Amino acid sequence: MNKITSDELNHLVTHEDAPEASQPLGHLLSHIFKPFKIPLPDVSELKIPLKKIVHPNERIRSQYHGLSPDSLVPLYDTAMSTWNWNLPVDPPGDADSDSENAGSTSGAPVSPDPEAAGSATYEEIIASFLNSLAGCLSASQTLLEHECYATRTWSAASAHKVLPSSTIKRKPDLVLSDNITVKWGNIRVSGELTHSPYKPAMRLGKTADTHAYLMMSEQPWRRFSVILSFTDAYCHLRVLMYDHSGGAVSTRFDIYQQPDLFSHIIAVLNFGNLECVGYDSTVSFTKHISPPRSQDIRAYRPMKNMPARRSSSADPAASTSESLDQVPTPGSLSLDDDLESVASDSSGSEESLIEDSLERSSNDSATQSFAHEESAPSPFPVQPTMVSSAPLVGLTSQIPQDLKESICSIMPHPFQFPHSVHSPEPCGKIRVGNTMYIIKRILFATRGLMGRGTTCYLVSLDEEDYIVKDHWVLGKQDAVILNEIEMLDSMCGVPGVPDLVDHWLVTTSDGEVDNTQNYRKKECKSTRGTNRAHVHLVFKPCARPLHMFRTLKELVRALRDIVIIQKTAVEERKILHHDCSLNNVMILDDIDISKGFLIDWEFAVRITADNQYPIGGTGTVPFMSRKLLGQVACIQEQVMAKAQEKQQSKKLKLKPKKTPATKTPKTSSDSLALPISCVGQSYSDDLESLFFIFAWVCIKFSSPNGMVRQEHNSSSSLDHWTSLDLASCAAFKVSFFANPMDEECLISEFHPYFKLLIPLTTDWCAALRDNMAHPVTFDAILCVLNSHLDKLPDDEELQSTVTMLRKSADVLNKNLKRVASLSLPMGSPKRMKSDEFSESDQQM
Repeated sequence: MNKITSDELNHLVTHEDAPEASQPLGHLLSHIFKPFKIPLPDVSELKIPLKKIVHPNERIRSQYHGLSPDSLVPLYDTAMSTWNWNLPVDPPGDADSDSENAGSTSGAPVSPDPEAAGSATYEEIIASFLNSLAGCLSASQTLLEHECYATRTWSAASAHKVLPSSTIKRKPDLVLSDNITVKWGNIRVSGELTHSPYKPAMRLGKTADTHAYLMMSEQPWRRFSVILSFTDAYCHLRVLMYDHSGGAVSTRFDIYQQPDLFSHIIAVLNFGNLECVGYDSTVSFTKHISPPRSQDIRAYRPMKNMPARRSSSADPAASTSESLDQVPTPGSLSLDDDLESVASDSSGSEESLIEDSLERSSNDSATQSFAHEESAPSPFPVQPTMVSSAPLVGLTSQIPQDLKESICSIMPHPFQFPHSVHSPEPCGKIRVGNTMYIIKRILFATRGLMGRGTTCYLVSLDEEDYIVKDHWVLGKQDAVILNEIEMLDSMCGVPGVPDLVDHWLVTTSDGEVDNTQNYRKKECKSTRGTNRAHVHLVFKPCARPLHMFRTLKELVRALRDIVIIQKTAVEERKILHHDCSLNNVMILDDIDISKGFLIDWEFAVRITADNQYPIGGTGTVPFMSRKLLGQVACIQEQVMAKAQEKQQSKKLKLKPKKTPATKTPKTSSDSLALPISCVGQSYSDDLESLFFIFAWVCIKFSSPNGMVRQEHNSSSSLDHWTSLDLASCAAFKVSFFANPMDEECLISEFHPYFKLLIPLTTDWCAALRDNMAHPVTFDAILCVLNSHLDKLPDDEELQSTVTMLRKSADVLNKNLKRVASLSLPMGSPKRMKSDEFSESDQQM
């Protein structure tokens, strides 16, 4: 995992030079710490009770010998230029080495005290010191306590224990979080320690990359993540910032020679606005929610568009009301298998299961309440509350991945969000311009570090449902950033295309447009074109993913409608969608019949005469056409060949040495990381992508409503489609259409439920066979889909409708009984069974 994240960040991490006198913290920290306005005391003024120095050394004992334990002593010794704390300086395992041989310099601490060497680890010593430093700052400047709404504590408990909630096993040395069970979903800041000098490609740097990936994946609403790096005998501090454009590393701070700057950094991290550590001030979550019923989990219908009331940002949870739905017992929570992700698998670890079961057992009888306030909107930013998230969703999955977390998280996990009209409690708020929307749930969130970082929320305003798409758009100029807005305006009025209600270039609390370039003082060639702007879009109406189809006929009809939408876009509006993938193909429930719905027009382009477009937004690998894959694979091979050629030429110039293991440079440079290339793409590529989406659904799922197939085929075609080796992926798809045996193998992988669609598959393959040489037409694909659509039976659709009505009637009946029982006066006599109506009489 370290290598994957480091490769992703290759040439995209900038390192700051020595700071200017006007910005002693450097450009990066001065910018991200801008919301922090409280004046801080000089470190010479910080006092600590002698008994609170839990890790003293011999110098401290000797200097303060005879004082009472309650005596206040300086935390920083200005005469010795060192902290009155037994901070480590030797490499781990060398605690008994003599201080003269420990490599300590003037102003550095002496070697660890022999009396305390075996009682605490280096991580525990530094964590306790940071907490004491924060306590001294708070005691000296009382305004800090008012600034911080929650207690943030440094902990080293995870240094030797894998954090739960992720299959990627990592043990951060230091963690700053609130006083709750630490998980990647609630960590504010993490830290790593090493005795070695700092190097960008060192193990610590790669570990920090992975920590940032996990924090951004489990907390997708973050703008950036912050990692502390203690190096060079633990006396040099650097702050590493990661966002959706790469990373930035602050200048080096000597914690002994620059104590005031060091204490300033710790003060902001511990007490500052959450915006200072990367959270989005326009999104907040309420503290209490009602968890969804486990029976309804398969009816979850996510998408990128959808209920709430106009409300104030001043108090996200001012008034509360009790939910009519009782909290289910932990045993009733379903542990259904998740949809697998193309990009990653993020099921919980065994430790997570044990911890979460303990958390749930302590809350069996708890009743959750929710909060919302109805008032005029406010343009001021919302302060996020405490964060605790679970693994979210991957490329092919928009269904919550597990049901194992405690129901008492302060920031709710996606699977805890209400997901039906029978549980409409709001779980948060999000601001778009001056309008505040109530968040009902997270519908979709991408995992990972680099890229768009898209999170889609189901929201409401004035009793009407909308979708808010929160994402980071590549580009600087408004024409590029707002491309999706322009495309949707051009597609206005076309059935099956979302209506754009509002848009906003997100601003920070100081009114500055949120752009990743703001955190970087300079731009190198390798980082050009990587800047991203933070954008909120509001859409309607609401739809559900294609894999949440209810019948085979609805599935085929939705695909047919998508072809019609694409045809209208190309022939009438001269627009190419450019990114046909599973996540962008939806089903819209209309009054009389469901229809296909095509979303995500961010990468749509105006059709050019030569059909040549810049690479980027050209599709999702599993669903890309053969022709497109071949072109991108060729570009990939050219870049790799040039990189190897450059590496060989460097080796020839250097004197023969022991060749170290190949390391990813990561740091930005004046050479382009990737050339800007163009590929040829037309609507026929999108039509071929639609076939791969269709085949994916038939292999991946086993029945309607997103029921995931249980058995897994180790040699499935899907594994070849998701290969990061684009050349082999392209070759496999070319062979598939050329070899009839490969076609039979693909069809054999279809789940038996989809056997009625095998004739459609055969005809669709035949229509696409020569697509590379002779592009297929819209009419050809529509003819295939319409001919088979007419042959599919209607009785499955009728049965599906009847089943839905029965379920709705059952839920309504149960809720009416609950309301009736709650409305009975206290002390009213119980009715006899003979006095009650039968269930059938009540329904009549």
